[in-house]
Amino acid sequence: MAKRVTLPDFGIYFRTNSRSPIDFVYRETPNLLHDMVFLRSYLHDAAFEDRDVHLRGTVLRIGLKRDRWELYKSNGELERIATRLTIRPVLSLKWHSKPKVESKFFIRDVYLGESFWDHSDKAEIVLSGFGKKPSQIRIVVRDPFSIRLLDVSRKK
Repeated sequence: MAKRVTLPDFGIYFRTNSRSPIDFVYRETPNLLHDMVFLRSYLHDAAFEDRDVHLRGTVLRIGLKRDRWELYKSNGELERIATRLTIRPVLSLKWHSKPKVESKFFIRDVYLGESFWDHSDKAEIVLSGFGKKPSQIRIVVRDPFSIRLLDVSRKK
């Protein structure tokens, strides 16, 4: 008889009462695709302005406000928290149709672009907005790359 494989319940991270800020660092292959799903869940509906995007050398930092979806099931309402998304090493950054409304960008999705699957030393991370032809930020990185999402702690 085959042994049944039981996967961990990743949903526990999205049904929590913990108000602690998150510090999410993505893991490399083979966990990368699972971690991209987590990142997508954390970033869905996050917003930032174009002035919050800073590329210094090969380090991209984006200051944004994100909805804390991980707390929604426990308290039934969304709260927002200041967050910093850091990606490195970035080779290039390109906007595709910048948002026109108050220069705000709302994240609907984050995913790996087509070049990730080309077996080269470069990959593309895409932040995509809402709509039929959504605005996008296409970030070309050298593989291996790192992604970190760090909530900014509230001062007490």
